[in-house]
Amino acid sequence: MHFEYPPTLKLANLPTPVERMRPVPEYPDLPNVYIKRDDLTGAALSGNKVRKLEFALAEAAAVDARIVITCGGIQSNHARATAVAAARLGMRAVLVLRGAAPEESDGNVLLDRLAGAEIRFITQDEWPRVNEIMADIVLELAASEQEAYVIPEGASYPPGVFGYIRAAQEIAETEKALGVEFDSIVAAVGSGGTYAGLAYGKRIFALKGNILGINVLDTPEYFAGRIAAISEDFMKKYHGRYRGASWFRPIPASEVEIAGGYDGPAYAVPAAEGLDLIRAFARGTGLFLDPAYTSKAMLGLAGEAAKGRWKKSDNVLFIHTGGIFSLFPWRRELG
Repeated sequence: MHFEYPPTLKLANLPTPVERMRPVPEYPDLPNVYIKRDDLTGAALSGNKVRKLEFALAEAAAVDARIVITCGGIQSNHARATAVAAARLGMRAVLVLRGAAPEESDGNVLLDRLAGAEIRFITQDEWPRVNEIMADIVLELAASEQEAYVIPEGASYPPGVFGYIRAAQEIAETEKALGVEFDSIVAAVGSGGTYAGLAYGKRIFALKGNILGINVLDTPEYFAGRIAAISEDFMKKYHGRYRGASWFRPIPASEVEIAGGYDGPAYAVPAAEGLDLIRAFARGTGLFLDPAYTSKAMLGLAGEAAKGRWKKSDNVLFIHTGGIFSLFPWRRELG
C-alpha cells in the first residue's frame, strides 16, 4: 500500500532487519520471539529516536531553525540522537537534562558533549516545568536573533508519530517476505510516541498483531492517557492532509494496551532481575538490552509469557529500540 508521508530527512539506516531470536534457557516460557533491530538504525544514531527525528528535524529545517532544543533524563537516548543528528545537519543542540551534572561524562552524556551539544541540567522538582524552561530558552535565543525549534521529550509529538508509522510499514513488508504474521508487537513505552505510531501503522497497513506496550516509568493508566493526547494533537495537526482516510481517527485510551509492573525502582534504574536479564540475553543471544527501556520491555514480554498471554507457538515481534550507550554507567553492577 502506498502511503504519503510529510517531508522527511534521511538520517537512519532503514529498513531495519527482523531476526528470529534464539531461545534463552533462563526464560523458558517465551513464545517465538522475533527482534526488529532498531538498535541498528545507525552507530551514534542507534535506536528508535532517529526515526522520529527524521520528521522532526525536517520540520525544523523548514522553518530555518539553526538550533534545536530538547529534553530528557541524564542518559537520554533521544537527547543523544538529537545532538548527533543536529551535528550532522550543521545545527546546534541545546539539551535540558533532568538530574545533577555527572562528575564524569559517560555513556550518552559523553556523546552529547562530543557532538557539541550545550547541556543545561535541571532538578527533579523543576522537571514538571520543562516545557516552559525550553520555551524560555527559545526566547533567550531569539533575543540574540537565533531561531530555535523545540522537540518535546522523546520526539513524542505529531511529526514524530510518522517514524513508527513507517516502522509499521516495514513490519508489514517483513511479514510478507517471511510468510509470518506476528500475533503481538511489543515495545517499551517511555513517552508514548512509538506506541502511537505503531497503533496508527497497524490501521494503515492492516497488521494483525495487537500492540502491547511495557511502561518503563509512571503507570499504564498515565501512558494510555498520554498516547490518547498525542493522537488528539496528531489529528489536529494533520486534519487537512489526511481528512477522510479510514485510519485517520483518534486513538482512545481504552484502545491502548500496556502491561505494567516491570518498570523497576525508578526511571532508567533496573531491578536486580533486570540486570540478570541483560546478562542472560547478552550471553545467550548476543543482544544488548539497555537499563532504561529494552531490558524492562523484555522483562515485561517474559513476564507476560509466564502468565500465559501467548501460546508457545505464537509469533511475537519485539522492537529493540537501542540504548546500548546507557549500559556503560552501569558497568560496575553488570560486571
